[in-house]
Amino acid sequence: MLANFRFDHLPERLQAVSRPFHDLAHQLAETLSGPEVTKALDDLWKAKNWAVLVASTADLEGVAPAAVPEAGDTVLYRLTANDAAAINRRRTDFETSGSASDRTGFVGHVGNEVQEGDVFPAVVVRVWSAASGACNLQVLLDGTDVYWATSRTEGDGAGCWSRKGGA
Repeated sequence: MLANFRFDHLPERLQAVSRPFHDLAHQLAETLSGPEVTKALDDLWKAKNWAVLVASTADLEGVAPAAVPEAGDTVLYRLTANDAAAINRRRTDFETSGSASDRTGFVGHVGNEVQEGDVFPAVVVRVWSAASGACNLQVLLDGTDVYWATSRTEGDGAGCWSRKGGA
């Protein structure tokens, strides 16, 4: 249940809203026991979700929130360490399988090595939530392949999309 209170995947402004719920959930779990604690954590989780939803659409800094992208829009996506490992593994597998040199007609993953923090353009293929800005993206890599990044939200950190660069 405590895993539901993680907040590191959220944009910074939403982390500030979610963090107190995380801290309280851990405090309750460490100091109390019994089925009532599970019920309390469940209700706290629901309250946290409502608070994050409100904050995601609120005018927190005197600036209206940016419009959520639509399917077909291009944004910039920053790779996580797991994204980079998956992309590099696919590309290495193609080379080491012999398919690249056998010229069998098999289309594989070929391109330059990537690393955590690299920024690539991405096409929005589906918007899951206008409130949170969660989108599925086709990340356009420097090679013959793309990477499917699912349920990603707006932010400046790894694993997030943005409308600005900042490599």
